[in-house]
Amino acid sequence: MKRTGLLFSLLLITVLSSAQTRTLIQDLERDVQGKGQIRINRDVRLDSLIGYVSDVQSGAFIKAKGYRVQVYSGNNTRASRDKANEIAGYIRNKYPDLPVYTYFRSPRRLCVVGDFLSIEEAHETMRMIKKETPYKEIFILPNQEIQIPL
Repeated sequence: MKRTGLLFSLLLITVLSSAQTRTLIQDLERDVQGKGQIRINRDVRLDSLIGYVSDVQSGAFIKAKGYRVQVYSGNNTRASRDKANEIAGYIRNKYPDLPVYTYFRSPRRLCVVGDFLSIEEAHETMRMIKKETPYKEIFILPNQEIQIPL
């Protein structure tokens, strides 16, 4: 009886774990309301050659070159660090879908937002932040290493 229960448990775990993985093509072809549809015509043998993707919540991402919007730049003081963190918190509360980063790049403390592949996306976000927040000295930073979630 114990062996049967153990065997059943292992089988259940295997089935559940295989049900959660999907290929990159399956991920691209899934229907999302309000977005366009992608259909890829291919030989099914290609599916075995393409890797699997994990959920965005797992923290999986691709690094690429792109743009970010600089909201704050201060000097190397504790007050600048506190100000950068304060601005980051404000932006996170106002725009929860927008990634916010604070870091120190000698000799400046920075607060930047977004991971944009095109300058147009970055420009639109910059205009929105300038219009809706008290922060007006905002710039687009080109050639940034951005993180694109899978």
